[in-house]
Amino acid sequence: MRTVETAQTFLTAAEVDALVGDYLAGMSVKALAERYGIHRATVFAHLRRRNVPSRRPGLGIDEKAEAVRLARAGVSMRAIGRRMGVDRKAVRAALVEGGLIVDEASDGTTRTCGEQPPPGSRLGS
Repeated sequence: MRTVETAQTFLTAAEVDALVGDYLAGMSVKALAERYGIHRATVFAHLRRRNVPSRRPGLGIDEKAEAVRLARAGVSMRAIGRRMGVDRKAVRAALVEGGLIVDEASDGTTRTCGEQPPPGSRLGS
């Protein structure tokens, strides 16, 4: 016999409508999960079933420029991320795009983001 650790929460159609509305209004998935008493994965599942486009966490053009400026001033990626409300990976991507970090390709060569791989390399085929 299988035991259930936590009780499942089933949302009504009206609650899913409200969840979608809250998401579109800018509420985070974590906050939605807490508000509706469901797991974050369930929030994503409801949004996917309703064909709601996902928000890509990251930085806008102006925010990327600010991240580059802060990095040049010696602020760490983690501190920049905390200040801008994104994770370190989003900051790193902005710094690679800004040319501050050189991205290492899988073939061992280094290149900046957007640079084309050398002809004949595994990346070019």
